[in-house]
Amino acid sequence: MSTTSETQLDNDPRSLIEFEKIRFELAWRHFDLHARQRTTMFHFFILLVPFVFGGCFFLFKEREVVGSFPAIVAAGAGALLASIFSLLDLRNKQLYGVSKEALGLIEEQFLFATYRPLKVSGSNYPGVITTEAQRYGHNNLLKHSLLMGGVYWLTLLMFLVLAGYFLGVRQGCIKLSLSSALSTSHV
Repeated sequence: MSTTSETQLDNDPRSLIEFEKIRFELAWRHFDLHARQRTTMFHFFILLVPFVFGGCFFLFKEREVVGSFPAIVAAGAGALLASIFSLLDLRNKQLYGVSKEALGLIEEQFLFATYRPLKVSGSNYPGVITTEAQRYGHNNLLKHSLLMGGVYWLTLLMFLVLAGYFLGVRQGCIKLSLSSALSTSHV
């Protein structure tokens, strides 16, 4: 920013207020976009996974007709899907973390500054983002990140185990009982 623009902002309170509004709006929109994108993506994943699991089991059940290879490929594709969603979630988390940091600075320097404090139990309230960081820090056990990441990795593991099981049946390493073989042939 040039010195003439800085001088204009310093001399015109309305320009300064508009500048701070733009700064806040940019940080907020960036945060909102990536936080919503992350939760929408997680919801989509939660809705998609049962269909992929169902497809794997259907293909496995119909292995006498289509062979067992499609079930193995479907389980592998499910594992790949879970890992891709996990990486996308990590990237969204990084992106909204950047804007959360900017919002924290705006909160600290403008919204909850010492010249107009909010009092809580006789002391100044530091702000929402600052309070969360003070109370919970980087303890991921108390945040959604651990749960969301756990769902992605557990799903990845389940698809890999399923692919291994299907491969074991295909190779003859795992023998199915007669009752399960009969139940699949009657359908």
